[in-house]
Amino acid sequence: MPTIHTLAHQYKRSLFTYTGSVPEGVTLEFSGKPRISAEFFQTILNDFRGLTIPGGFNVSSLTPGGLGIWVKDHFQKLNLVGHYPRLASYIAAILVHEGYISSSLKRNAIMLHFPNNP
Repeated sequence: MPTIHTLAHQYKRSLFTYTGSVPEGVTLEFSGKPRISAEFFQTILNDFRGLTIPGGFNVSSLTPGGLGIWVKDHFQKLNLVGHYPRLASYIAAILVHEGYISSSLKRNAIMLHFPNNP
């Protein structure tokens, strides 16, 4: 049961725990215990293969082309439960933690780097 930080600026990170893994799906261990399916992770990895995109985790100001807005648009369709773009910071943190993607900071933006072959 890993405990890791969300992907956010240093002072906005929060610790969270999850069970499972990207290939089997994960359950976030906090209120509501949101479940993120393996298929949802795979769809993210396929849709962004070879790209670098902004995280776009700010709920009040969605970044076009960012993972936050993608999660907002796709989470309900693929997982049958609606959630908010902030959840993308948890998803991205898990993908980084498990070695599927990398991240960097560009000015004030978290950038996500998706390899050509996840």
